[in-house]
Amino acid sequence: MLLEFHGVTDAKTYLRRICDEIVALQKPLRILKAINWDPKVHERFFANKARLLPKIEYPPLGYDASAIARQFAALQRRIRGKSTLEALLREKCDEFALIARMLEARGSAAFYQHSVELYGNPRDRYAAHPGVDNLKVARLWAARPTARGEKPTLESARVVEIVKGIVEPHLGRAVRVRESTRLTANAAAGGTRVAVKKGARFTARQARALAHHEGLWHVLTSLNGFAQPVLTVLGVGLPRFTESQEGGGIVSEFLTGNITDDRYIELGERTLAVDMAARGADYLEVFDYLCERFEPPKAALMAERVFRGGLLTGAAPFTKDAAYQRGYCRIYNFLRVALAKPDPAIVLAFLAGKMRVDDAPLVKELIDDGICVGPTYLPEWFLDQDSLYAHVTHSLTVNRFSVPRGRRHYEQQVAAAEAWDLEGIGEAEPLGAHAAQVPKVHPHEEEDAAAANPSPPPPPVRGAQERG
Repeated sequence: MLLEFHGVTDAKTYLRRICDEIVALQKPLRILKAINWDPKVHERFFANKARLLPKIEYPPLGYDASAIARQFAALQRRIRGKSTLEALLREKCDEFALIARMLEARGSAAFYQHSVELYGNPRDRYAAHPGVDNLKVARLWAARPTARGEKPTLESARVVEIVKGIVEPHLGRAVRVRESTRLTANAAAGGTRVAVKKGARFTARQARALAHHEGLWHVLTSLNGFAQPVLTVLGVGLPRFTESQEGGGIVSEFLTGNITDDRYIELGERTLAVDMAARGADYLEVFDYLCERFEPPKAALMAERVFRGGLLTGAAPFTKDAAYQRGYCRIYNFLRVALAKPDPAIVLAFLAGKMRVDDAPLVKELIDDGICVGPTYLPEWFLDQDSLYAHVTHSLTVNRFSVPRGRRHYEQQVAAAEAWDLEGIGEAEPLGAHAAQVPKVHPHEEEDAAAANPSPPPPPVRGAQERG
């Protein structure tokens, strides 16, 4: 089945050679390095009282993007088999050629079109849950209450030490943690390193979250991918892996108890900001909107994330920030489904490198067929399986209850309590008064009302044994 490669006598050697070529060809393509703004952009922006569009000049790429795209096209033509795996490798060649064309198109509307092909847009639906509105999820997150009592007092040098203390027991010296002056975000990860923005301040929880997101997710899955004996491409990711990578980082923060509503608020607002820009809002409009919730320096950096590489006049943003929220929802639901059975083998397959959750079943089969191996390193949240299974049980339980129906129930209780008074204490109550006060049930809620208020059980038969 998966091992039928027409015209190939040694499938593993053939696949390893192709994967190694893909990994080598993609090395110059560093997306964030090519589109991040110089820190002086924001200095000039605030010097102009935040009323003029920033002026951006991107440095030369340092390589011929068109030539790299052509090399990937040539490699793709050499992968001629009909197996599912070869189709994925051809798609990966397409993706890297698309990245090269996107970076070549910095500062144009074409950049946006390529970005949507790579990362999607904020209005994309969920394949398994088409009725879920992604923007409504973003608004829900953005409307949550802010965290209290947590102040960013830890300096970046101290955060580097905290991150090392969390990741090194799991990854050893395979990971490097250092400060950097070239980051837009407060932290970033490469294949083997974690960078912390020099001069940024963090809360203790944010420092721990950073370790689990960047170190014990991004770097961990890279290391597992590069440790593959055949499919080394898992170190740089199967096609369209970004959503699961970024979402998995947020899930790691959640499962280790290192997230607050401030994080959800920011992620929701990022998605909404990308949607605003896609509908035509310019940098100033998005910045002003974000200033309603965040301090101006942070709002400016969040707006940069939306407009870097695209058009500051609107209608052509960088759409990657919309992938975090979708990825979080998809990965958490994947874990719920996989561990409800339970089927930890498919979760282990997902940890074996960088991939979409939809690719995990294929990788599981490849592990069974000897093409792939399981993960070398495991995240902390997977090691604590008792806690992980309890999370799943909790989620499967509360998912059976409707929050809107529960809200209506308690609103009725509040209304009844507010109507209570001291008049009439000790007076006889008219016959049937209670019946007149029973709230009416909406037709669509009759089934739920019956379930919540079942008929009383029949009286026990005399002499029957009671059962607890």
